[in-house]
Amino acid sequence: MQKLLFILFYLLFQQTAFCQKINKYWVEFRDKANSPYCICRPAEYLSGRALERRARASIEVVENDLPVNPGYLEQLKIKGVQIHNTSRWLNAAAVMADSASAKNLESLPFVQSVRYLGPHLKYRNPPNRPMKNREPLKSDPAILGDDIPIWGYAGQQNQLLGISVLQLAGHRGAGIWVAVMDGGFTNADTIPMFDSVALQGRLIPGWDFVERDAGVFEAAQHGTSVLSVMAANLPRYFVGTAPDATYFLIKTEDTGGEFPIEEANWIAGAEWADSVGIDIINASLGYTSFNDNKLSHTYLELNGHTAIGSRGASIAATKGMIICNAAGNEGDGEWHYIGVPADAPGIVAVGAVGSDEARASFSSFGPTSDGRIKPDLVAPGDQIVVAGNVGISLGLSSGTSLASPMLAGALASLWSAFPEKTASEILEAVFASSDQAENPDNERGYGLPEMTQAWIELGELVGGNGGMFGFNRAGGELTFTYAFDFFKPGDSVELRNDLGQKIAAIIPEIFAREISTLKIKGLSKLPAGHYQIVLSNKKGVKRLGVGVWK
Repeated sequence: MQKLLFILFYLLFQQTAFCQKINKYWVEFRDKANSPYCICRPAEYLSGRALERRARASIEVVENDLPVNPGYLEQLKIKGVQIHNTSRWLNAAAVMADSASAKNLESLPFVQSVRYLGPHLKYRNPPNRPMKNREPLKSDPAILGDDIPIWGYAGQQNQLLGISVLQLAGHRGAGIWVAVMDGGFTNADTIPMFDSVALQGRLIPGWDFVERDAGVFEAAQHGTSVLSVMAANLPRYFVGTAPDATYFLIKTEDTGGEFPIEEANWIAGAEWADSVGIDIINASLGYTSFNDNKLSHTYLELNGHTAIGSRGASIAATKGMIICNAAGNEGDGEWHYIGVPADAPGIVAVGAVGSDEARASFSSFGPTSDGRIKPDLVAPGDQIVVAGNVGISLGLSSGTSLASPMLAGALASLWSAFPEKTASEILEAVFASSDQAENPDNERGYGLPEMTQAWIELGELVGGNGGMFGFNRAGGELTFTYAFDFFKPGDSVELRNDLGQKIAAIIPEIFAREISTLKIKGLSKLPAGHYQIVLSNKKGVKRLGVGVWK
């Protein structure tokens, strides 16, 4: 009888323990004392590329770059908790534990605080959460042909950012590493839109910070759509804003629910991106309301230094990377504010505009609760052409989720023209090129950037495809000079618009023949926009970009 009672008690105890609800918690530590890591040995936790990026911008390795003390993590495990992710920037760990175990952590001398992040959700592969107004696009791959603009169905949306001249000059993101943080990238490794990117080793599965594995090609079409407006490369059908960049795919969004743990995942993803040497992060993610209303953010918290996601994002912006984050899609509701971490200082919160360049009605706007202008910039985000996740197919979607990668890709193409420049130098030129640079507001921020103008801002002379060109206005005329190595009088010179359509033949004025330079007058008579000058002879063809502003 005594033995039977013991067995019953043991089974009852086991059942009670098994039923303990597992939650996720944010544990912040007091210090990094007695750490085995040192800022004098950064190669132990930062890649060579990450260190080179810092050195180029004169950014020192500091204490918040040090990983969390592994001794602290071991003591958490002894207390019966499981480590989900860690944050070196915020000196913290996201852990899984029952409420009693989490409470016990507060007594540890090196623990500063323990905060509830929501329940531990057993992962499931849910239906895709659509973007706003997603619908199929009747597109025909048979349109591919020499008379079709190289960008195909993406031409109009790309043109709004002024990247056509930049890309025609050969600057399409080569050498720039872009991290894309999202909820998954369904079939991105198999659909033809990304063939060239994948075959050249530029489509790299990073890490799944939700399930802690490398399975990123699953779970959400959202990420595939986001990736497509940057990386797609099917000439004369659909070409993104940076088809030659290298993409690292990171899963931080748990599509099964909305809880603050996703902010912790965002930070973990950004820290991973920093450590491998990423140049640009795009995150089409944002958080204000959660499934548990008690955890939702208030407007007062949208100050850039309260939410853990915003605290992490603001540090990310100090590491020499460009951080683009969607502003949010709440602009047409009573709650119209930008989300977390878009409220963070230093990052680029991206709002959406339509083809008329006005703020899309759904695009969230500021100010932040501490009075800062948000969004920072805007980009095309209303009725945007995106890739489908099966075969060669396209769709139309809207949202700041698309405005952010549209801009991130354009920044990658611009940066690839000046790889020696720093993130701050690139952003300074882009902000200066934007149409509200002198009068920013809380609906469109500093406005819609003009990448060709930013290209010119970054250098008096800009490298072109086969030579150098510059711009000046003198005597009421816009003159265009170009130094190249093969042109001779009598060769063909044509002026074309940015879709490649011929406008006129040009008879150039030749001067200083000993340095093979020509001058073309009269471009100030053209309507404002982007143009190509195409020079051709028996040796080949050279295409040059020209931007005209009034």
